[in-house]
Amino acid sequence: MVKGLVKQLRHRMLISGFLIVILLLAGCGEDPRQGLPGGAAPAVIELWHSLAGVEGEALGKEVQRIMDSHPEVLIHLEYIAEGEIAQLAYLAQAGGEGPELFLTTAQALTELFQQGALSPVLGNADSFIGLTSQFKYGEKLYAQPLATDVPLFFYRTDLAQLPATLADFHTAKGVLALTALDTRNLTPWWSAQGGKLTGNGQPVLQDPANLIFLQQLLAWREGNLLLVDPNAWNLFLNAQAAYTIANASQAQGLSADIPWGSVPLTQLTAGQGEILTTRTLGIANSSIKTSESLSPLIRLVEDELLSADSQGAIAKAGKRFPASSSFYSREEAQTGILRQVGLGLAQVWSLPGNALEGKLIPIQDKAWQKAWSGVVPEEALAEAQTEAVKALEAK
Repeated sequence: MVKGLVKQLRHRMLISGFLIVILLLAGCGEDPRQGLPGGAAPAVIELWHSLAGVEGEALGKEVQRIMDSHPEVLIHLEYIAEGEIAQLAYLAQAGGEGPELFLTTAQALTELFQQGALSPVLGNADSFIGLTSQFKYGEKLYAQPLATDVPLFFYRTDLAQLPATLADFHTAKGVLALTALDTRNLTPWWSAQGGKLTGNGQPVLQDPANLIFLQQLLAWREGNLLLVDPNAWNLFLNAQAAYTIANASQAQGLSADIPWGSVPLTQLTAGQGEILTTRTLGIANSSIKTSESLSPLIRLVEDELLSADSQGAIAKAGKRFPASSSFYSREEAQTGILRQVGLGLAQVWSLPGNALEGKLIPIQDKAWQKAWSGVVPEEALAEAQTEAVKALEAK
């Protein structure tokens, strides 16, 4: 595996080296303006990304637009699979090489930060605060979000009514199908009812509000109102479930013959609660390639890609949604799914990259799943609390 990555890396470095030499030779002569005939060669900014298919094509078009408008910069795109980008960056930077920019998933960016591959991000954006916080460590921001996806509550109008609140859920007579019993899907409802993971910097998974919420989920199951099935979306499509929670992007695959609607999850909690996003993309700059001379051009490229229009084009191609808050003030974002996404993004749970809650969410998920499989809820949460405390002590 490592040998294969090293071979790929050497191949990429060789191509980049030839490209730079050609550009330098082409730029010899007078220097009226960088990037124009007779002037100095344009500066080469290498951007590693993990966008495939039409999403990658959309990025390519945006990059071409930037180069057309700014001849002083040449952007070299290099596709690298999400699962390989951190290790390849590690190998490249160990030899003083690698790209100036990374555009990849939040998970990959977290790996890159943890291995020291990123420096504080230069580009500016008007992203929602909750989205941005995941890339914040201490007082410094190491990436800017570019696109994301949010969960929505979907309902079938031919099977049951939309409950006005969660308290009315049991009277709606419809089944809610979930792909998994996890915090990501249910954060708005759990947090709106007082659920929490920490208190005074310590785990509190046994908090009474957490127990009450878990007992509520089990009561819904006993009342045949809630089921967990990996095929929950198909159950919804086939009229076997009246409700489901799914990413907003799923709406794009709904056919016209399905009578459906959707609302933000917080509509059922009177606007209370916070959400967790998924499928987030971000952009960041290299810790070893962000030099004083290149910083203005790195910032230029980041700013351009983080513009609302550019975010919109890339997000649409990948069936995601822009992270830009100004995008949702546009006329086309005042109705339908875009409005619901905008409302959801305004209530994203603001968790810094090194937040303790991020480590506790998987532990809570495990407790919920144990209770779902028959473990007494109090015991499941007690075991989770013990595991959380041990994990904290082991740091």
